Amino acid sequence: MPPVKKNPRDSQRKRLYQAEHPMPTSPLPGLDACAHFADRVVGTLWWHARFPNLTLDKIPRLRPGHGARQAFYRDDDGAADPTITLPRRYRTKGVMLHELMHWAMCGDDDLPDHGRTFARLLLDATLEFSGTDRAKALMESYKDQKVQVGKPARIGPDGHLHYGWDERLRLGKGRTLAVCYRARDGGPIATTGVYEGYAGSGRTVLVRVGGAARPMRIKTADIWDVRQVR
Repeated sequence: MPPVKKNPRDSQRKRLYQAEHPMPTSPLPGLDACAHFADRVVGTLWWHARFPNLTLDKIPRLRPGHGARQAFYRDDDGAADPTITLPRRYRTKGVMLHELMHWAMCGDDDLPDHGRTFARLLLDATLEFSGTDRAKALMESYKDQKVQVGKPARIGPDGHLHYGWDERLRLGKGRTLAVCYRARDGGPIATTGVYEGYAGSGRTVLVRVGGAARPMRIKTADIWDVRQVR
C-alpha cells in the first residue's frame, strides 16, 4: 500500500479559529446561496491569478451536513470529488472563504492545514471579497491570538502568484527543496539541493547542491516559489 500522506503538525489551528470567532458574520440563506458565492469567488481574476488550475467546474460539492458539528473541507484519496460540509449555522461568507482556502491548498500536503500560508490566504481573500475593514479586523484578531501569518504571495514567470515559499523554508531545513528564483538577467532558475538555512540576517538562503564544498547563496528577495522534493 502507498504511504499515507501526513501534513505537518497543525499547531496554530486553535488560535486561528479563535481569531475568526469574534468576526462579524454575513449569512448566506441556504446551500444555493453558498454555491453562488463560491462561483463568484472562483470566477474572478483574483482567483485565477493564484489558483489557475482550480476552475469553476472543479468547485467542491456542497453537503448539508445534517448532524455535523462544524463545517469542513474533505478531499479523500480515491473520492470522486472534494466536498465542503456546511451545517446550517455555518452558512456564511466567512466560513465559505475559510473552506475555499482549504481547497486552494489541496495540493500543499507539506504545509500545515492552518499554518502561516493558510492564514495569509484567508487574510488576502477576506480583503478581496469582504473589504478593507473586515480584513483589518481579522489582522488585529490574528495579532490578539498570536496567529503567525505568511509572507505575501510572489509573482512567478508564469504570471501567477505563488504562496508558501517562506513557510516551506521555515519547515524545510535539512530537507531537499527546489528553490525557484530569478537570475540576474531576470530569467527563471530552479535549484534543487539540501536547504541549510538563512544567512545574512535572512537576506540569503543557503542550498547545498550534490557534494559541493560550499552551499549556493540565493537572495531571498529573488525567490518566488519553493517546493519540497520527495
